[in-house]
Amino acid sequence: MAPHIPSSIDAKLLGLYLADHLAGSTAGVARTGRMARAFADTPFAAEIARLSVDIRRERHFLRRLIRDLGVPQRPHRQAAAWIAEHLGRLKLNGRIVSRSPMTMVLETELMRAAILGKLGAWQTLEDLAPELGLDPAVFAALTEEARAQIAVLDRAHEHARTNAFRKAGDIAG
Repeated sequence: MAPHIPSSIDAKLLGLYLADHLAGSTAGVARTGRMARAFADTPFAAEIARLSVDIRRERHFLRRLIRDLGVPQRPHRQAAAWIAEHLGRLKLNGRIVSRSPMTMVLETELMRAAILGKLGAWQTLEDLAPELGLDPAVFAALTEEARAQIAVLDRAHEHARTNAFRKAGDIAG
């Protein structure tokens, strides 16, 4: 059975919901790509790089799902998310050309929040999947993947916050 939106589901609201999550994933792709490069010298480099690949793959999946369901992708929302993510990089962090130790703390906090939102989307779609002609197991797997992504970011955050606010001579062992 092909995916479809039955009359029992508000197609416009579902379309807006999916477009918002697609916009979020657009920003997530940009942010995690930057994080993978910026945190290459950390113990979490490989996990952050994998997270970036996973979010890019999930974005492609979501785009295909939106197309298959026949709802608009609303590219203006994706563009706005991309611009907002890039503008967010211009914040003053007390450093002109170097990365602040605070950056990893903030980046992991932002991405944990974003992935928590994505987790909710996968749970919502798992609930709606039977009515939409979709396999709920796909969304259950994506839910578990999101939980694993949050765990990676939790470990990276713990590492980052341990030393981010200490003076250079007072780094904790």
